[in-house]
Amino acid sequence: MKNYADDTYGEYIAGVYDQWYSEVDSDSIHTLYELAHGGPALELGIGTGRIALPLMATGVAVHGVDASEAMVSKLSQKPAGDGIPVTMGSIADVPVDGLY
Repeated sequence: MKNYADDTYGEYIAGVYDQWYSEVDSDSIHTLYELAHGGPALELGIGTGRIALPLMATGVAVHGVDASEAMVSKLSQKPAGDGIPVTMGSIADVPVDGLY
């Protein structure tokens, strides 16, 4: 991918990401629900909310971290997507408060 770097992550695929990766296995969402043990979940690389939104629909409070404004913009445009708190930055560098 030409000119790919941290600051261009997501910019190239934000418009097609959900088409390319549309399937979400309900068993995976159920497993994440069980692993949350009634507490909140933190998704590193939350992107367009492909995992976060169905997990939130189970009643789990979901928070996210992502470096791509374009991907998070897609998330915020979806129903309930703007209700997920997202910290912008690299998952390697963003401090996170709380237990997940």
